[in-house]
Amino acid sequence: MVACRSGIKPAESSLLVELHTGACFGYCPVIRLSVYANGVVEYEGKQFAERQGRATFQLTPDEIHQLRRQLRRANLWQYPDRIDSSVVDAPWSTLTTTKRGKTKSVVGTIDRPKPLLDLENLIHNLAERRGYQTRRGVPPGAVE
Repeated sequence: MVACRSGIKPAESSLLVELHTGACFGYCPVIRLSVYANGVVEYEGKQFAERQGRATFQLTPDEIHQLRRQLRRANLWQYPDRIDSSVVDAPWSTLTTTKRGKTKSVVGTIDRPKPLLDLENLIHNLAERRGYQTRRGVPPGAVE
């Protein structure tokens, strides 16, 4: 288990964006990355994730700015709650944001519009820069 060692408190800030990835027929990692307005990121590795458990890390001011800009470009509010796909084995992802007390989530797979995929890729990149493998899953038993 990875513990929250940083002492950073996400509750002191509102949710900016959250990425939750789901399973596929293979070893797609099931993870959750919650990014708060103060730059705190909560990571949770659930299934087929290289890092199991929870941890937190802090984004830099430049990364927060970059993420906010990409979130505005993506504008989740313009999309339906679910974007269907004809690809059966693609892992699903849910992007969630909040604004003025309202929450919007969009779930889909690889057939989502480019701005949503770009936002998801940015969130993955921010986590992977800190050593959290979020794109490649591991088979059961490979993680202690």
